[in-house]
Amino acid sequence: MRPDSVFKALHQQLAPPNYYALDGDLILVEKIPPATVYIVAHLEFKIDTEPITFTQAICFNQMVSAPMPWRVPVYIIRARKPYDMPPTDATYLSCNYCQHALKTHRFDVIKYVYADWRPDPPRVYSITIAENVGWRELIKWERELRQTRHAELAPYINAGWQTQYAVPIYHKQVSIKTSASNNTPILLLRVVRELWRRITRLLTF
Repeated sequence: MRPDSVFKALHQQLAPPNYYALDGDLILVEKIPPATVYIVAHLEFKIDTEPITFTQAICFNQMVSAPMPWRVPVYIIRARKPYDMPPTDATYLSCNYCQHALKTHRFDVIKYVYADWRPDPPRVYSITIAENVGWRELIKWERELRQTRHAELAPYINAGWQTQYAVPIYHKQVSIKTSASNNTPILLLRVVRELWRRITRLLTF
């Protein structure tokens, strides 16, 4: 296990059961020199009909309801079965596996709107953006999303948002209630993150 995985697992075992937390899957970030930086979107990876958890619903509700420019859109990337994984003893993603994923992996892209966290599982309101797309279409969608977000945030950046809030006026420590991790297997998340990096490179060059 990676050190961060051990830390999260220990927190789940040792902290009080009501110390809830959330392990985000993939957060897209934009960096445009010399000083433009911002969060593009939060992507939550799910397999097939896997539901979001109540901690995710609480987190996502706050992210999508924050005022601009602090609002962060949330998208659920739902992988269709079968979702072939690399060998369990693999220590890296081979070129053959990446090429296989390019040909076989299929996804639905869903925009998260709001969720009522009280039912089990939470009741989610969403908008389907794309259905049954592969990695090429997914990367193309991400490129368009980055462009849309840049245009959306441009008025705030031009007005000095990045520089005005770049340095906090003061630092204050706060206690944070953290939680049990979500139900997505750690290995699967690592594979998805690494695949995203590898396939983005393959489709760029």
